[in-house]
Parts: sequence; C-alpha cells; structure tokens
Amino acid sequence: MNILDPLMMQMPGLTPHYTKHPIFPDMLTAMIVASLISIGLNIAIAMLRKKTTDFEKMNKVMKETNEWRKQYTAAIKKQDRALIEELKKKQAYVNKMSMEMQQQQMRPMLLYMVPSFMLWIFVFPTIFGATTALSPIQVPWIMCSSAQVQADSQVDKSGMHKGPCLVPGEVFLWGWFLITSFAFSGMISKVTKTTMPSLTGN
Repeated sequence: MNILDPLMMQMPGLTPHYTKHPIFPDMLTAMIVASLISIGLNIAIAMLRKKTTDFEKMNKVMKETNEWRKQYTAAIKKQDRALIEELKKKQAYVNKMSMEMQQQQMRPMLLYMVPSFMLWIFVFPTIFGATTALSPIQVPWIMCSSAQVQADSQVDKSGMHKGPCLVPGEVFLWGWFLITSFAFSGMISKVTKTTMPSLTGN
C-alpha cells in the first residue's frame, strides 16, 4: 500500500465516513483482516511498479548521477575550474536523467492512487470501523488519546457514542494501515525485487 494514501485521506473533504456497525466488530479479527488487506495492497503496488519501471535503466541513471555528483563535489573542493566547467556541460544531461528517474518512480504511484482512493472512500469505511487495533503504547495522531476518549465516549440523543474512541490507545484504521505498510513494504520490495534505487545511492 502506498504510505501516502492513509495520510491524504485525513485531508478535509477526503475523510471517509466510517460505519458504526462494522462487519468485523471484534478488534482482533478487524486487525488481522486489515493487515492482510494492507499487505495485499503493498504487493499490488510492488507488482505494478515491476511492470511499469525499467529498473536496469534506473540503476544506470543512479550510477551515472552519483558519479557526476562525486566528481563535481571533488572538483569544487579542489577549485579545479577546468574540471568544473567540463562537468557543468554534463549537468543538463544529468538533470534530464534524474527527472526521468523521478518520473519512473511516480508512474506506478499515480496509476495506483485512483483505485486506492476509491477503496478508502467507498469500501473500507463500510467494512471497518474507524478504529481497528489496540496498542499498549499511545502514539499521537494515529491512536486515540485520553482526551478523545473522554469526548467520544459521551452518548448523543440517539444513544450512540459521539465518536469512535472508547479506549485510550485504540488505533485508527488509517493508522493501522500506515503501521502495517511501514512494517512490510521493505520486505515486500526485497522479495519482489522492486526496491527503488535512490538518487543519493544510499
């Protein structure tokens, strides 16, 4: 799963309206199912990246770009004006290659974002509640705080709780997807051999 998706879903106007009667009412089942979906989405984006990205070309561009940067940095340190001028002539080519590399990286993400947004807006809110897991360690923003619990646990006129937070440390659905994505994206990239090369060579 794209890590940006759950974050963007918190933007005004994009926040999903979660059901108060989820298909998976117990948190353990919801947590497991959400994890499996998140892992599945990570695999999907990895496969899409594999289909749309020329990794051989990207590695070549990365190598050339890093080599140019090393030479340029060394030339500046040595105040070698002749070499600096020579390397500057290659700068346009290096910038062009770097731009192509960035476009290669963005292409699968853009193709993935539209269906992913549709899932977040129309599907996930009808399957899961707003919270999916429970953590013994509270992390701000992605988990329910004591203040949120105090506000949400109050009952409205219809007899329903005013919000989803009933226990401190409950993890919001988008937060759980985010945690799972961080936990498994690197592993999935290695298994599928879709690790994106870095412009810094790190």
